[in-house]
Amino acid sequence: MPTITEADLKTVMSREGFGNLYYFCGDEKMLVAHYTKMFIEKTAGKEPDDFNFHMFTDSFSVNEFEAAVLMLPFSSKYNVVVVKDIEMRSFNSSDASRILDIASNAGGGTILLFTFPTKSDFSDDKQQGTKKTKPKDKQLKELVSKKGTIVEFKAVTPENAKSKVVSWAKKVGVQISPQTARLLVEYCGTDLNRLRTELHKLTAYAGEGGEITPETVEKLVTRDLENKVFDLSNAVIGHRAADAFRILNTLLYNREDEQKILATLANAYVNIYRVRIAIKSGERSIELKKWFTYSDAQLRYAERDSQKTTTAALRKSLDAIAETDIAMKSTRTSKRLLLEVLIEKLLIIASEYGRRY
Repeated sequence: MPTITEADLKTVMSREGFGNLYYFCGDEKMLVAHYTKMFIEKTAGKEPDDFNFHMFTDSFSVNEFEAAVLMLPFSSKYNVVVVKDIEMRSFNSSDASRILDIASNAGGGTILLFTFPTKSDFSDDKQQGTKKTKPKDKQLKELVSKKGTIVEFKAVTPENAKSKVVSWAKKVGVQISPQTARLLVEYCGTDLNRLRTELHKLTAYAGEGGEITPETVEKLVTRDLENKVFDLSNAVIGHRAADAFRILNTLLYNREDEQKILATLANAYVNIYRVRIAIKSGERSIELKKWFTYSDAQLRYAERDSQKTTTAALRKSLDAIAETDIAMKSTRTSKRLLLEVLIEKLLIIASEYGRRY
């Protein structure tokens, strides 16, 4: 069967026309966890009993797993077996083959769900910085694609995240405007787990019947690394040395990884450079979405900063960032010191090559 969407799964659960084999995965882990819980409640009840519901985590006895899958429902419509965050590569070849065979033959009143609410169904390739399937993991997913149903929960868009924030606030009796919800998404990104955590804090502060304002978001929400580095690049380009070093010191005090700070700063400058070149070529910054994955906020920040500098300054800055990256990877010099020296260099470049105020 083809991979289905969240909406398709809702339809399946509303009709209760369940198959025998399911596989929940995707980047949006909150949705994977939410629908796993909902799926269990629909098939095994809100308080599942030990006779008809069996939960396995990533490491388990294959014999016990087989016994659970082969069990017939007792005083219930379904025998539900859920396997969370399985890593097939952790099993030897014989056990991995048995798991695939057992899953392939799940039938009768058994519903078998493989779900990944905290882990990826892919393995990270740290050297290449990519994600790819290992053979055993791939075989499991291919099996379910042929004999069952795969539901993939992709990362939500900023617009969808904003709508969810508004909906969540409404359910607990707190008001938040779409504009304020958008600001919250800009500060936190589209990770629904983080958005829900921050919204819980904001709703507690506003109180039932209250309103979450932009000022409340500014006061209470911890901005993610990307947003903090946007502030850092803006301070440098704006020749505000004190602000630049204050932001850098805050990042380091909060134990942000120096390499991540540098990589995020490099991305910020690349974004500004691309936007500046696009505008100088007669294009609108939004046209960059055709070739790159940008949010409206990223383009807005980049366009703001591109107006305060010059192409020469950006090119010199990118050279300095690249040199610092090489130094971080090839020398024993303190990474903190390298970052501090880089900020000083960027401030000098902004002063010598950037626009005068």
